[in-house]
Amino acid sequence: MGSVGKVAADCLCTALECTHLRSFFSRGFPAQVMVGDGVAELLHAEIHLPKGKDNLLILTGDAQPAGIKDMYSLAGEILEAAKSMGADQIVALAAYVGDSPEKVVGVSSEEDGIKDLEKAGIPVLRSGAIGGINGLLAGMAPIYGLRGYCLLGTTSGDDLIDLRATSNLLDAIKKALDLDVPLQVLPMTEEPGKPSSFEEMDMNYR
Repeated sequence: MGSVGKVAADCLCTALECTHLRSFFSRGFPAQVMVGDGVAELLHAEIHLPKGKDNLLILTGDAQPAGIKDMYSLAGEILEAAKSMGADQIVALAAYVGDSPEKVVGVSSEEDGIKDLEKAGIPVLRSGAIGGINGLLAGMAPIYGLRGYCLLGTTSGDDLIDLRATSNLLDAIKKALDLDVPLQVLPMTEEPGKPSSFEEMDMNYR
C-alpha cells in the first residue's frame, strides 16, 4: 500500500550508487511487461550491491506474485541467494496501514532482534499480521539461517504513492543500519513558487 517499501528501496539504490548483481523472475508476477524507450522487459526483482559497501545488499522489485505458492517460492529463492552471498540478516521494508501514533514500527523473527529494534528507537509492533512477500521474507529468514526484520512505515493507504511514509521509513532504516544517505534523494525539499518534490515524485511514479 502506498508503494512505501518499494520507493524507499529505490531511493536507497539511487543514493548508494548500486550495481546490479542478480535478477529473480516468477510465473506469479502480473502478466505484463514494463516498457522503457521502446524496450519490453519482464517484471522481476533484483539484488543490488551499493558502491563501496561489501556488507549490504539491496533488493528491489517491480511487483510481487499474486498466488500464495508463488510468493513462498520467490521468497525462498531470494533468501537462499542472500544466504549464498554472505547475508546474515534480512530487513524487509513495507507499509503499515492503519491509525497509529508511530511513524514507523518494526518486528523481528527472533526475540533478541526486538532489542535491536528498541536500541535503534524503532517501536515494536506487538500484534497483527504482515501480508505479502515482505512478511514472508522476515518470517522465513530463520529457515535459511538468517535473522529477519520488517520495518513498516505508517500510511493511511489512501495515496497511490505515500512519500511521507517513505521518508519516515528511510529515516528509520538509516538509523538502524547507520547509513549515510544523501538527503537530496529524499522527497523533502520545497522551494517557493515550485511544486513540492512530494508532488513531483508522485507524478513520476504515477
